[in-house]
Amino acid sequence: MRPSNLLIIVSMALLSACATASQEATADTTAAPKQIVAEPTPTNADVKDSTSTVLKPQAGSYSPECYKVITDIVMSSSFKTEAAKKENIKVRIDREEGSKLFLQLFASEKDHESTLAWLRLDKANEKLEDITVDPASPVLLKYNNALISELRQNCP
Repeated sequence: MRPSNLLIIVSMALLSACATASQEATADTTAAPKQIVAEPTPTNADVKDSTSTVLKPQAGSYSPECYKVITDIVMSSSFKTEAAKKENIKVRIDREEGSKLFLQLFASEKDHESTLAWLRLDKANEKLEDITVDPASPVLLKYNNALISELRQNCP
């Protein structure tokens, strides 16, 4: 058998398979429509303090005061981004590993959030580091060190 005949046979088999799959898909959509209901799950962005823009934790042992102090530390820091104005940046505690808090900085729009950066706040060593680009080589950020005593009082 010549290669050109083999190519024609393979092409026809592929077209036939595509037509069959298309007919099956059409039959599925013309059958009784399935109703899919997605239950909304609250995120940390949904759980807000009505008196301020400081996020309350959805779970965990982080008080609103803790979030306020962390937000104040981030706002006083040397962190800069062109993606959002500093006053529009929100902070979320992602996780805690020992004395280190991993923070997500994000900007919230009407229908979505955009992550701007990831920071690591080391309470024991009083360091704030930008770990967005490379967690192994963080960028040390300056911040108002007077807030550390407040952090120790309000965050476990």
